[in-house]
Amino acid sequence: MYETSYQEKGLLVLVQLEKKDLWPLEEQIEEFKNLVFSAGIEVIRLEVVKRKEISSALYIGKGKAEELGRIVEITEVNVVIFNNNLSFTQQRNLEDILKVKTIDRTQLILDIFARHAHTQEGALQVELAQLEYLLPRLKGKGIALSRLGGGIGTRGPGEKKLEVDRRRISDKIVRLKKELEEIRKHRDIQRRRREKEKISTCSLVGYTNAGKTTLFNALVSTNQKTSDSLFTTLDPVSRVVSFDNHFRIILSDTVGFIYKLPPNLVEAFKATLEELQYADILLHVVDSSSNFVKLISAVNEILGKLNLMSKHIILVFNKIDRIPSVTEEKIRSYYPGALFISALKKINLGLIYTKIKEVLFAETKQFLIKFPFSAMEILDYLYKKGEVFKVEYGAEEVKVWAQIKNSFLSYLEKKGVILKEI
Repeated sequence: MYETSYQEKGLLVLVQLEKKDLWPLEEQIEEFKNLVFSAGIEVIRLEVVKRKEISSALYIGKGKAEELGRIVEITEVNVVIFNNNLSFTQQRNLEDILKVKTIDRTQLILDIFARHAHTQEGALQVELAQLEYLLPRLKGKGIALSRLGGGIGTRGPGEKKLEVDRRRISDKIVRLKKELEEIRKHRDIQRRRREKEKISTCSLVGYTNAGKTTLFNALVSTNQKTSDSLFTTLDPVSRVVSFDNHFRIILSDTVGFIYKLPPNLVEAFKATLEELQYADILLHVVDSSSNFVKLISAVNEILGKLNLMSKHIILVFNKIDRIPSVTEEKIRSYYPGALFISALKKINLGLIYTKIKEVLFAETKQFLIKFPFSAMEILDYLYKKGEVFKVEYGAEEVKVWAQIKNSFLSYLEKKGVILKEI
């Protein structure tokens, strides 16, 4: 799989199909340019091509392809990037006409993913996605094969060499899936341990560059890498966050979603995304300074495909420091249950703590709990699993006023403590 090692110069091609795209053209162009910027490619020119239907041979018309070829000849362009997913045949035919490397949206995103995969799991997932994308394209001759690496020549390999390469890639895919399965098993052990300790989990989700990692840092006081580039967070990160009175949760940061995220990428990143299946709460972080309606829709579409829309989702509008107050009030009227914060300026972060506690304690009751000094471990348990309001130390016993989930009561009852609902 091709990956840029120096700043290449790109000709961007955005094909707009009639009545097919819900997003305005200007927003598609802006996102496309942001993706290319994140890949480290210099944009020389952008061409918008309007089509009624897709050409099976070239995706676009032959006349337009030849026009793009003339643009390549008179400029310093050495890569043409389509904001659409091309078939192998379309890509090969386009390269025959354009005479330069031609990549599609999936390859572009994979290149960005490769730049941001810093852990073993992230690297495995990216490599798996790359190989699964590459395998069906390993046929025929052309420029497409000249950049695949692994000793493949610029004129394209012969059939025998292709068969060897296909077999090697297939074997490597099997090995990668086994390694990722081991990671899943290890994560499952960690998850069961958390469930045994009854620690709730809250995961950040949202469109890429919504400010999830900045919010994550603000909530857990760490220093994860943040950037205006897309997909800065590729590897899952989890931290324990302590609330008032020692109440703890697991907070997780996840890879950002994107419009038209290729299905094979979702499949390859299942090991990461499956963590969301076990989250008690999803914090859906939204960039309030953008076209948030479309971004919310794009994220919800992916959450729906992952069967996560039934989760308790808290909508968090970030970057309110970038919008006027009148705009904020307008958004509030449309999303009355949402939270409005600035992770960068640390504005209203307390609202998130309050809302999380409100959700997690929705099925809780308040109790007066009495136990002897010989069972002081119960107090530590109450601090960790519930919310302690008041503690009184008597001559022979300890009295605690606390709020705790019904599911935790069995432990207290086994300890023989006196429980009185308030």
